Amino acid sequence: MGKELDLLGVQCPMTFVYTKVALEAMQSGEILQVILDFRSAFTSVPKNVSKQQLGVVLHTVEDKGRMTLWIQKT
Repeated sequence: MGKELDLLGVQCPMTFVYTKVALEAMQSGEILQVILDFRSAFTSVPKNVSKQQLGVVLHTVEDKGRMTLWIQKT
């Protein structure tokens, strides 16, 4: 079972900071669902997750100004 991280209303760089902390507390293979509404985080969070080798973005959905990411911890 995965975890959910609601970051609605949170701005960069804190969107990535919270995502990183959550991923670091998880076991390899677990899924983190991240919900964002800060536009620049739509690209910066997935980019930084990959760059820092914290996980793999499995799926993204963008709808009505929000993005949901599913990230598998590596």
